[in-house]
Amino acid sequence: MKKRASNFELLRIISMFLIVLGHVTWQTKFNYNDMSLFHKLSIQGLWMGGELGVWCFTLISAYFLSGSSFKFNSLKKVWGLTLFYSITISLILFKFRLAPLRISSLLLSFFPVITGNYWYVSAYIGIYILVPYLNILINKLNKHDYQKFLLILFGIFSLLQYLKNITVITNNNSIVDLIYIYFVGGYIRKYSKDFTSTRRKLYFVSFLGAVIVMLISITVLDILKPDKWAMFLTTTSPFQVIAGISLFLIFKNMVVKYSPMINSVAASTFAVYLIHCQAVFLPILWDKLVQAQRFENVSYTIFIEILIAIIIYISATMIDYVRRSIFLLVNKYFVTKKYD
Repeated sequence: MKKRASNFELLRIISMFLIVLGHVTWQTKFNYNDMSLFHKLSIQGLWMGGELGVWCFTLISAYFLSGSSFKFNSLKKVWGLTLFYSITISLILFKFRLAPLRISSLLLSFFPVITGNYWYVSAYIGIYILVPYLNILINKLNKHDYQKFLLILFGIFSLLQYLKNITVITNNNSIVDLIYIYFVGGYIRKYSKDFTSTRRKLYFVSFLGAVIVMLISITVLDILKPDKWAMFLTTTSPFQVIAGISLFLIFKNMVVKYSPMINSVAASTFAVYLIHCQAVFLPILWDKLVQAQRFENVSYTIFIEILIAIIIYISATMIDYVRRSIFLLVNKYFVTKKYD
C-alpha cells in the first residue's frame, strides 16, 4: 500500500486548529465596547481563521472527491462517527447531570445530521451525496467554460452579498458554500498543472495580501459599524476565497514526506470538530469551562485564546485516539472470532 504524503494532512490539522481558534473568539461573549482598537483587532482577527479553516478543510476533500467516485462506506463512516460522538457526549452529560435532559436536546443528539446539530456535517453529507452529479459537470466543462462558471459563482456568492437589498441563494455556513468550494477544488484538481510550485511566491503574496485586507476591514468597521466587524470574514467573502485558495496551493506544492505522526493526528481532525461543536456540550464548554471573557481586559488575551485552542485541540485528539484504539481492538476481536 502506497504511503500518503503528509502535506495535505498537515494542512488538515492546521485548518481544524484555525476553526477551533476562530470559535474561541466567536463563542465567547467579549465586551468590545471598552477595548482599545488594537486590542479588539487582536481578538476579532482570530475569527478570520475559523472561516479560512473551513475553506482549506473543504478544499482538501473537494480536491480528492472530484477525481473519485461515490463510496457509500465513506458516507457511512462520516455519519457513524457523527452519531457516535453526538450520542455519547450527550449521554455522559445527562448521566452526570451536567446538562438538563430535554426533548430538544435528545433530538439534536440522536438526529444530528437532519437537525443540523453540526451545520458542517449536514452540508458535507449533502455534498457527498451530490458528488456523482457535481463531478459530471466538472468533467464535462472545458477549461474556458469552467473559468467562466467560477467567475459567475464568485460574482453571485462573493460579491452580490455586499449590495444593499440584494437577495442571493446563499446563507453563510450552508451546503451552498460547500458546493461553491467544491467546484473550486474540482478546478484545481482538473487543471493541477496550472498550479505548480513555480508560482509559490504568488500564492504567498496573495495569502498575506488577503489576510492584511481582512484585518484592515475589521479595523475600519470597528470604527464605522462596530456591529458589522465580521462582514468581510464570512466563508464566501472575496478575501476568504483568495486566502483559502492561496493557502491550499501553498500546501499543495509543499514537499512534506510521509509522517506517521502527522497522518495519525490528522485522522482525528474531524473528531475534533465533532467533540468541541456538539450541541449539548457547546454551552458548557464555552460558558462554564472556558469563560475566555474573564481575560478580555488583559493585554495578552490573544495568547490565552491560542492556549485555549491548543488545549481543546489536544484534548479532543487524545479522546479520539482512545476511541480509535478501542474500535481497532473490537474490530480485531470480531475478525479473529469470525475466522476461528
